Amino acid sequence: SSGINAEYNFSKEVTEQLTSLIYSQELDSTKLDKTAVNKKKIEMKKRKEEHFRQQFDTLLQQASPKLRRHLDQAREKGASVWITALPLKSLNYVLNKQDFQDSIRLRYGWAIEGTPRVCACGTENSPYHALDCKLGGYVSMRHDSVRDTIAFFMREASCKDVKVEPGMAPVNASLYKSSTITQSDARLDISAIGVYSPFERSFFDIRVTHPNCASNEYKDLKQIYMEHEHAKRVAYEERVLQAEKGSFIPLIFTTSGGMGPSSKVLLKRLVEKLSFIKREKTNIIMNHIRTRIRFAILRSTVIALRGNRGKIHSNYISFDNVSLKIGPVARSYEMP
Repeated sequence: SSGINAEYNFSKEVTEQLTSLIYSQELDSTKLDKTAVNKKKIEMKKRKEEHFRQQFDTLLQQASPKLRRHLDQAREKGASVWITALPLKSLNYVLNKQDFQDSIRLRYGWAIEGTPRVCACGTENSPYHALDCKLGGYVSMRHDSVRDTIAFFMREASCKDVKVEPGMAPVNASLYKSSTITQSDARLDISAIGVYSPFERSFFDIRVTHPNCASNEYKDLKQIYMEHEHAKRVAYEERVLQAEKGSFIPLIFTTSGGMGPSSKVLLKRLVEKLSFIKREKTNIIMNHIRTRIRFAILRSTVIALRGNRGKIHSNYISFDNVSLKIGPVARSYEMP
């Protein structure tokens, strides 16, 4: 009831001048000082945000360490846009009842009912394990979903020669640090020309990490992003700079919807380019990109919670062994 009363008081203060004009039966609408009303709205918005911030801080103090960690993840920029987004089927923003409930439970670290007790890999199953288990290909699906979304926006921003999983020039391993990946078949996730400067080719490698897995469990979000970005730079940056003569940018995301510093810089750059091309406000484009990326992560994350990881049935016939040119060898089935 305190929240309802606060909303009522905010509304009452904003409409105070209009209410006075209505009471006095004033027909001249120009007497309404719209500038003062807008200032009042901004003031009320700040007070409202402060009110909710105080309520949140109170709840945060009472929460368990596990819930507090999940709340910190939910507060990241763009992590909660899926809740307020319109359910547009054309943009794949629609979640069924099961997926929505699972997403809410995953958001707050609650138990998810109806999932197997033991994973097909033999490990005790849990939401944390389901997001980290590579059996079934769901980790790769999550990665590829984000990769394809970012590549799409690069093309929309008129970046040139956008490639997914581009090959790299062969190198002599003896000329590089032992930590650098020098295999001839090594590939990065995306390359594009014109992201930061007109003729520079930039290479991007993506990682979507689970912030609550065993290796990240006792690290704060800032440390997680820094460590994963550093690991990517150690593995690829020297080769890209020396052999490809381009720039290398590691793009780190979390399954909770957060993103690392380099990812935020890339998004701002894409927003600048798209804003100029589309003649649209930057905040609208930024919200759209964040929402698309968030749903790419969310949908591929929720699928992993209940997706099949079992073995293929023994009587399964491989498609490779089936002839596609099946047809009758004779026009009549009568015995001679």
